[in-house]
Amino acid sequence: MIIKSIDSSLSTFKRVQFHAGLNVLLSDKHVEATEGQTRNSAGKTSLVEILHFLMGADCGKDSIFRSKALNEHFFQMCFSLNQEEICVERTGLQPSGVYIVQGLEDREDLPIKVEKESERLFISNENWKAFLGHSLFSLPLDLAGTEFDQPYTPAFRSLISYFLRRQNAGGFISPERQAEKQQRWDWQENISYLLGLDWRIPFEFQKVRTRESVLEELKKAAKGGALGEVIGTVAELRPKVTVAERNAKQRRAQLENFRILESYNELSSRAARAKAALQAISRENVSLNETLNHLQAVQSSETPPEVSLLEQMYASVGIELPGVTLKRLQDVQAFYTSVVRNRSLHLQKEINDTKKRLEDNEARASTLDAERQNALKTLESHGALEDFLLLQRELATLEAEAASLRERYKAAEVLEGESTQLHIDRGNLQRRLQQDFKEREGRLDRVTLIADDIIKFLYDDRTGGFRISPTDKGPDFKLSIEGDQGGGIASMKIFCFDFALFTFLSEENRGPGFLVHDSHLFDGVDERQIARALILGHESTAEKALQYIVTMNSDIFDRLPLSKGFKKEDVVLATRLSDKTESGGLFGIRF
Repeated sequence: MIIKSIDSSLSTFKRVQFHAGLNVLLSDKHVEATEGQTRNSAGKTSLVEILHFLMGADCGKDSIFRSKALNEHFFQMCFSLNQEEICVERTGLQPSGVYIVQGLEDREDLPIKVEKESERLFISNENWKAFLGHSLFSLPLDLAGTEFDQPYTPAFRSLISYFLRRQNAGGFISPERQAEKQQRWDWQENISYLLGLDWRIPFEFQKVRTRESVLEELKKAAKGGALGEVIGTVAELRPKVTVAERNAKQRRAQLENFRILESYNELSSRAARAKAALQAISRENVSLNETLNHLQAVQSSETPPEVSLLEQMYASVGIELPGVTLKRLQDVQAFYTSVVRNRSLHLQKEINDTKKRLEDNEARASTLDAERQNALKTLESHGALEDFLLLQRELATLEAEAASLRERYKAAEVLEGESTQLHIDRGNLQRRLQQDFKEREGRLDRVTLIADDIIKFLYDDRTGGFRISPTDKGPDFKLSIEGDQGGGIASMKIFCFDFALFTFLSEENRGPGFLVHDSHLFDGVDERQIARALILGHESTAEKALQYIVTMNSDIFDRLPLSKGFKKEDVVLATRLSDKTESGGLFGIRF
């Protein structure tokens, strides 16, 4: 792909035309930088943003293309791709799609539509990115149903950003990351894809990292957070589960043998009443036995007086009571015999009544005791409904406790087992990575030699290299240059990395075919290395269907120690920016 031009419907916009080979967009600097400011505001960085915008970048509310000054205007990019001239436009007012100005009319495989109001050809931004990803990086044109149609897989926007780094995204911090917030999985997979390595292995590494992240959160919670008393460890939970399950089993067996007696309360009361009645009978029998003994003793002592005693009494009466007429002694004796007999009969009746009462009590006591024994026997083998319900509640509590402990035990087993499994999975993935590197050793050797040649071209007195390692965290890509790792060398490490990728892909007729570097990349870089970087870019792309675009301040460019054969007029673009006036910048306005 060769970018031909950038333009806009904004009348003050400065159209930029490009060509194959090295392209240098210069900006004349007139305003002195203040503290903390090293660049002018002529719009060199904005050129990169426009290219991203026209290549499907997100256009959020904070995008410059959504600003009041620009949102109604179209921005246009014309380029050649596979010998076809294509021009497209996009506006911040409708960033969800891209208008096709030229080319692609006959592409039946693209979901191109006609806008009703303007009758212009239109393609959604998502489909536009899919088209560019397919054309420049051989991604599937239709991602649906493919392995790329899921999270954590190589994507066009990540791939293109290695050839179009953005200062605003922190693209000049480290070689392997084209954005400050780019995640490990993203740069591992996308660089692997660019180098022709098996990107599915770092994809699997990301799955492991996701599981590790979840596991780590659970472990933190289990150590005293929300799950501090919920999970525990296998060692401490195993005995608790055993005891809880035994308790539940015992209570379950007790409940299975439990028979409900609906008249439990009535029968219990009846047994209590029988016991009380027996106790009353026992107390009454004591009294009756005492009465019987007394009556029997009195009965045995009741006898008529002897005749001699009567005669003596009468004689005594005759002496002491003279003149008293007394009945005949026989009548008196008969009277006393009658009295004794009547009393004896009365005592016998009392004795019989008492014995009858004792007999009745014994019979009643026997009946009550049998009734009480039957009630107690029934109560021993049955239970009340309340007791049954209580047992059920207790069983439910015990089973819930056992189930909770079992779940905690399972969770603890998962945590401890997952930690072991993750370690195993990492080791297996590292071995797969080592095998993949071995199988693709030729590719790795080639990109390593390209990087080595670039470093040697830039530096006469420094060594370095591109090291690609199969670590237990996935593939590691490190480009090093000997010496102080300050701003200048750090920036040139990024240049070497980008140019190595650019050269490697170009040799295989893959990749975008262009590389764009904003002037921020060369901040703090020795002018000798900047000059050699431009010479390398010129020599690598001259007379080839390749393109290296650089933005730079003119004062720096003019001081570069370029070789005598280097024709500046062939590489410097006709459009020239300036910060001298508000109209001198790329947009021709300040906003």
